[in-house]
Amino acid sequence: MSSEPKVCANCHIMNPEYDSWEKSGHHHTATCADCHLPYVRTGSFKVSDHWVRSPLLNVNRACQVCHSVSEKELLERVDRIQNKNYELLQNAGKAVEDLINEIEKAKSEGASESQLKKALNLQRKSQWYLDFISSENSMGFHAPQESARILANAANLARQGQISAIKWKENDK
Repeated sequence: MSSEPKVCANCHIMNPEYDSWEKSGHHHTATCADCHLPYVRTGSFKVSDHWVRSPLLNVNRACQVCHSVSEKELLERVDRIQNKNYELLQNAGKAVEDLINEIEKAKSEGASESQLKKALNLQRKSQWYLDFISSENSMGFHAPQESARILANAANLARQGQISAIKWKENDK
């Protein structure tokens, strides 16, 4: 077995996690195994834990090997990052929901597929970004800035789509 992160992504459906980690501050200093499979001592041997789980369940071995701050402070940092990501995720989700509602409203008013083409394309793009972050299991921790950027993009695309759906009657011109 290898500690190379691509190995994890090859065996598990972890593309969002791997892609996020590649853009993280940990990318150049820690692999998946460093945090998710921290070392344990077995007699005189140092071996990987082999119990893949959240580093938050073992902050001492998973985080404090590199970060020399208290467990409480590390957990508070993670909590702040994940709470902000959750807030951004909810905001983007609301924007996508509003877009879908406007598309449905336009359809009920007689809008054709061609009149809604731009709104539907923006809905697909915004939903893709939202799904990407939703499926990434670190709740934004792997790459907080990148997660925030992607969620802002999702919300922006959804709001553009919402405007297009509202103005569907002008879309034949």
